[in-house]
Amino acid sequence: MAGVLYRFLADVVMVLHAAFLLFFVGGGFLAWRWPKVIWAHLAVGVWSITIVLLDFDCPLSGVEKYFLRKGGEEPYSTGYINHYLDGTIWPEGGTPTAEKVGFALLVISYIGFFVLRRRSRAKAKRPATTSP
Repeated sequence: MAGVLYRFLADVVMVLHAAFLLFFVGGGFLAWRWPKVIWAHLAVGVWSITIVLLDFDCPLSGVEKYFLRKGGEEPYSTGYINHYLDGTIWPEGGTPTAEKVGFALLVISYIGFFVLRRRSRAKAKRPATTSP
């Protein structure tokens, strides 16, 4: 019975990890509509850049692997992205390219965010015009 619970918890962490990655890719664009989201996205972006640059395992992968072991399953030996996405979402070995695309989307979303913020501030500073 405990094994089923641990496997369920591993699945929950796997889904949360997927949501985290989706937020990394798209959260900056969400901030275009909901500007306060940018702060959470900035934290996710810094965290993701740190993991890639320093080349260490994401703690979410470690938690999932822990639950898999406790549930009697053999955890995967690679990271989450290599295990679930490489060769599935993009071609085998394409993770470095996918990372570059993800970080490019982050930069594009931030540029768009700041352009939109600047426009909305400029619009707010303009005096209201009255029609005759």
